[in-house]
Parts: sequence; structure tokens; C-alpha cells
Amino acid sequence: METLTFLQDSTKGLFPEVLGIRFLEAAPERVKASMVVRPELCTTNHIGHGGAMMAFADTLGAYVTMLNLDMSKGVGTATLESKTNFLAAAPEGATIFGECTAIHRGKRTMVWQTRITREDGAVVAVVTQTQMVLEPRLSPQETMVKLFEGKSLAEQKALLATLERGGASIYRSWAAQETQKDEQDALLAAALREEDNAIVLEKRNA
Repeated sequence: METLTFLQDSTKGLFPEVLGIRFLEAAPERVKASMVVRPELCTTNHIGHGGAMMAFADTLGAYVTMLNLDMSKGVGTATLESKTNFLAAAPEGATIFGECTAIHRGKRTMVWQTRITREDGAVVAVVTQTQMVLEPRLSPQETMVKLFEGKSLAEQKALLATLERGGASIYRSWAAQETQKDEQDALLAAALREEDNAIVLEKRNA
């Protein structure tokens, strides 16, 4: 899918679509977009609200960060910090342009600067923001594997024995709350199996 189409489609049903952002150019190091200062985006005296300007820039910084990440692996981004300097007003009905360029593109954070200008070239605002790169969410199985990574065999056995005893405690807790005797017996049997496993691991690790 073309990059511009991908970015535009990503706004559907979300706040950037409400703002009316239209992407014009897109590359991993730079994006450019436009936004019309509609009446509902204004403050008093028919002037574009500062919050709308900040949201415009924040969107560009977040979306260009996405272009630098492998989204298929579940990696994400979130704004860590943002600083805005307001330099001129954007009147109602005006089309403003945001050009977001890279200052730093790292593995953990990315820093972007967005210049928002009017059609006459006047700079409305300059926004500098830091985007944090979010690690993908792990499945329960992947989380369990991570617990054991980098540990010696003895440490792995000790950890697994601890987990087995923790599981036994949970089974016993559930059994204490169970009113059906057959279910209670099954839970207690499961607790015993967990405890037996822990004993075996501890003996082999001694």
C-alpha cells in the first residue's frame, strides 16, 4: 500500500480524522499535511485554538514515527514530551500546513520538529516532541519464556519450582472457595501435582 494512503487510512474513525488532517507527503524522515481551521477548531475571535495546533503537530510526529517502526510486530509509539512555541494566529477558514522533520531517530525514542505555517508562509507554531517506542505486547507464553532467558539451568529449575509452588497455592485457594466436592477434590489433586513437581525440581537442583 502506498505510504500516503496507509497514513490517511490510519486516521479513519479516530481524532486525526475529526481534525480533518490530510497527508500530502510522507517518508520515514519527513511528513507534510494540511488542516483547515474550521469554526469548531477555533477559540474566541475566530482564531484557531492552540490545542488544535498542538494536536495537529502531535499527530504528524506520531504517524511519521510509525513509518520508522515494524508495526507488524506489534511495536507502537506514544508521545513522551512536547513543547510548542506559538508565533502567529491562524484565522478561521485558513488552511494550515504542518511539516514534521526528524531531529533524532533512535531505537527507544525519536525526536521530531513540526513547523506549522499559513498559506502566506507565516509560521503559526513550532512544535518539538519526543516519541517513545513501545515494545510489542508479549503473549503469556512469550512472557513465560522471557522469565527464563539468560538464567543458568540451576536458576531455571529454582524459578520453575517457585512457580509450581505458587500454582499449588492458587489451586488450594480455589478449592477452599469451591462448594462442589468433586471440583474441590480435582483442585486439591492439581495442587498436589504442582507440589510434587516442585519437590522433584528442588531435589534435582540440590
